[in-house]
Amino acid sequence: MSGGSRFDRTADRYAAHARSRDWRQFVDWCRPQPDDRALDVAGGPGLLSAALLPLVASVTVVDASLRLLELAPAGVERVHARAEQLPFADGSFDLVTCVMSLHHVARPPRVLDEIARVLAPGGRVVLEDAIADPDPDIARRWEQVERLRDPEHVRLLELGEARRRLHAAGLRLDAEETWIRTIPTDRWIETAGCSHGAASQVRELVGAASFTQRMWRARFAPAAAGA
Repeated sequence: MSGGSRFDRTADRYAAHARSRDWRQFVDWCRPQPDDRALDVAGGPGLLSAALLPLVASVTVVDASLRLLELAPAGVERVHARAEQLPFADGSFDLVTCVMSLHHVARPPRVLDEIARVLAPGGRVVLEDAIADPDPDIARRWEQVERLRDPEHVRLLELGEARRRLHAAGLRLDAEETWIRTIPTDRWIETAGCSHGAASQVRELVGAASFTQRMWRARFAPAAAGA
C-alpha cells in the first residue's frame, strides 16, 4: 500500500473491511507449513497474518502505513517499510503473500522483484488482486473512476503481467485462477473515505448499486535449476 494519508485516515474502516473477509480459502492456497516463516507484503492491519499465525512458525507484516500496522494483532511482527524496498535479507521467508495491494504501488515490477528476492528456496508466493478489463477502452475509463475514489490508486495490472515478471525473476506458476466478484458501490466508496463530492461523482459514473470486478489469484514457486 501507499504510505500516504489515505490509509492512515481510513485505517479503522480498512481494518473492519479486512475483518469481514473469510480468509480460509486464501490460506489454503498458501499451503502453510509448521516451520514456515511467512511475510505479508503491504499487509495493512495484518488480518491475513493473524489467520496464518496458528499454522506457521512466524508471521511478519510489512506496510508503509504506521496507523494500519498499529492495528495488527498480537503475535504478528510489524515492520514499517515500503513494498518496493523490503528490509530483509535474500531468502528470508518460506511464504510470501501480497493481497489487493499491487494496484497501489508506483512500481509493481520492483515489488515483485523484491518478493522473489526474499523468498527462500522451496518457498511459495501467493498473490491476489483485481485486474484490468481486457478491453483497453473500458480499462482506461475504469481507472478514472478508481482514481476519483482513491487518488492513491495507481493502476490495475493486466492479466499475466505479474506472472511474466515473477517468471523472469526465477519463479514458476504453480496454480492460478480468475473470477468475477460483485461489489456494493456504497460500501466500496465508504471504505476509501473519499469526499462527498468525489463520492457523488463515483456513484454517477458507476451508475448502479453494485458493480463487478475481475479478480486474479496465483501461487508461485522457485523454478527448478535449469528450467
